[in-house]
Amino acid sequence: MPQLWGSSLLAHGGNEVLTRRVSSIAELKVEKDREAARKVEDRKALADAKEQGKDAVAAVKARIVQDSAASAEARKVEKLRVAAERQVEKARVAAEKKAKQAEQRVCAQYHPLDVC
Repeated sequence: MPQLWGSSLLAHGGNEVLTRRVSSIAELKVEKDREAARKVEDRKALADAKEQGKDAVAAVKARIVQDSAASAEARKVEKLRVAAERQVEKARVAAEKKAKQAEQRVCAQYHPLDVC
């Protein structure tokens, strides 16, 4: 199935679309790894803070919540950017298709012997 997906992308959008899709998948993988490492660090910081008392635990929890909110906002912005990028790509492909169809109509009108 991945071969069909790749050939479909190459047929409809060229190598540029395929490259963007592969890079976005790689970025997602890196982000998941980064998130896992952050969670491990947060657990360690909480464990260290428990030894220091309730105030330290509260401060660490507040920092974790703030970091999580910032991370969620960044993901939201990235999701919107990707959606906008896809819409632009769809519009470009539709415009190219429309231009090609118009060119074929004009060619067929002036060259009825199937030269086009």
